Amino acid sequence: MDIFITGASGFIGSAVARALVTRGHRVRGLARSDASEATVRACGADPVRGDLHQPDLLAREAAAGDGVVHTAATAGEDRAATDAAAVTAMLAAMNGGVFVTTTGAPMARSSRVPVSEDATVNPGGPLEWLVAAESRVLGAAGLRGLVVRPPMVYGDGAGPVAGLVSAARAAGAARYIDDGTNRWSTVHVRDLAVAYAMLLESDAAGVFHAADASPEPMATLFSAIGDVARVPVRSWTLAEARAAHGLMAGFLAMDAALDAAKLRRLGWTPRVGEALGGICGALRNPAQGYGAS
Repeated sequence: MDIFITGASGFIGSAVARALVTRGHRVRGLARSDASEATVRACGADPVRGDLHQPDLLAREAAAGDGVVHTAATAGEDRAATDAAAVTAMLAAMNGGVFVTTTGAPMARSSRVPVSEDATVNPGGPLEWLVAAESRVLGAAGLRGLVVRPPMVYGDGAGPVAGLVSAARAAGAARYIDDGTNRWSTVHVRDLAVAYAMLLESDAAGVFHAADASPEPMATLFSAIGDVARVPVRSWTLAEARAAHGLMAGFLAMDAALDAAKLRRLGWTPRVGEALGGICGALRNPAQGYGAS
């Protein structure tokens, strides 16, 4: 297949690019800078210079191959509008093929019990715009639409957990919220990349979760973070966490447990994560690179 990836130099996108190239596919990757182009080339892909604010370029690249994997996102308040314009342009230009977009675990309702793909976002929340983002892809005519909802992605010394390690080191403590019994699903980035590849190569459509078998309690996760950062592990209240970290504190206080049985029925298994012992094993494994200051 010939696949165009947005966010191809990012944490998830670069892993997807490497997995697809390894499996014999041609990959073109969107890159915003010289450094991004170098990362895309290092993955074995062909860089396409541009960003999500160039709908004509995105449309041309989307139409040129067999499919699109959309992992890029802007960070500002215009994120929803930018995503809508970029995805609409790509979908309109495609004549068949497959389009995979990426949303996330907070799309699903907070639940201690792993939720299926049927769970939807809480109305009125900050991520409600993802409802429209998913519907845009799933409802596109004449192509196969797929949504991947990764939970907390870890591995290879990067991802959001790397930021939690850095924050703990800077603060002098690794802090979970309240009793830390709320649970998050996790997935190693290389396992997640294989999930994207398998979905592209299948005839599947719809929404898929990709997650390790067992969600991790936050107290357990932050114990591993404290070990790696070499700082004590402590609890603080949600109010204290919000004062320090704003909106992110609310996410870390919720449950985000996902059921990935649907993807497993297609033959996917999180082999890398299982071999490492999950996110906590990866954090404590020197080869994964989280101990570097």
